[in-house]
Amino acid sequence: MDPTAFALQIENEARTEDVWWTLVGEVRAIGVTRIGYHHLPPPGAPDAGLLRVENFGFGETLLQQYLGARARRIAALAALLQNTVRPIYLDEMGSLDALTPREASHLAEYRHHGVANGLGLQVFGPNGRNGILAIDLGESVRLRPEVLEGLRWICQVMHLRYCELLIPGLGKMPSLSSREAEILAWVARGKSNVTIAEILGISAHTVDAHLRRIYLKLGVYDRMSAALRGLGFGLIAADGPPQ
Repeated sequence: MDPTAFALQIENEARTEDVWWTLVGEVRAIGVTRIGYHHLPPPGAPDAGLLRVENFGFGETLLQQYLGARARRIAALAALLQNTVRPIYLDEMGSLDALTPREASHLAEYRHHGVANGLGLQVFGPNGRNGILAIDLGESVRLRPEVLEGLRWICQVMHLRYCELLIPGLGKMPSLSSREAEILAWVARGKSNVTIAEILGISAHTVDAHLRRIYLKLGVYDRMSAALRGLGFGLIAADGPPQ
């Protein structure tokens, strides 16, 4: 596995499906027999309600099992991955006392279908547009450290290129003025109109007028939806303006 060569190769791919299959070809060379990728847009993004999953080798039964477990909030590996930056091996899951009986049953189904050794890892993209990958390692319980790091790198590179090709096709992003973006950032931090007015040195009526225009531009009707949409579109930073 040559992560640098992979990064150069994937830059030449012009479709998300080709980016995915380039990754599949690379991981098969190290003995990976099955791999899945779940692209996770942030709340408020234009495609937040869309399911985007790539799958090689797991088959329809396992895919539907995973999606069903996500819907029922019992996909333990996926949940753990979204709260960590390190890969998690399947055999590490068995030692976790925090698993509920339903989560344990879900993991047992994977083993029933022959996924005995594997790992999951998270990849990170712009404005919280992340993803998770599940990888069947076949006979290998563990990867050599250098192979694991190479695998993490190429999965991250794949995800970023996937995002780069995907985002422009989501439609024209709304545009906020600098003042509107500033006000929305404070809204996202939970500030009231009166407090925002005091911070910015303007009237609460002016803040309210700006918010009405923000709602119109973002196609929403309340503060929470506006904040989520602003974050999802990348119109404001997750940490908001400095206090």
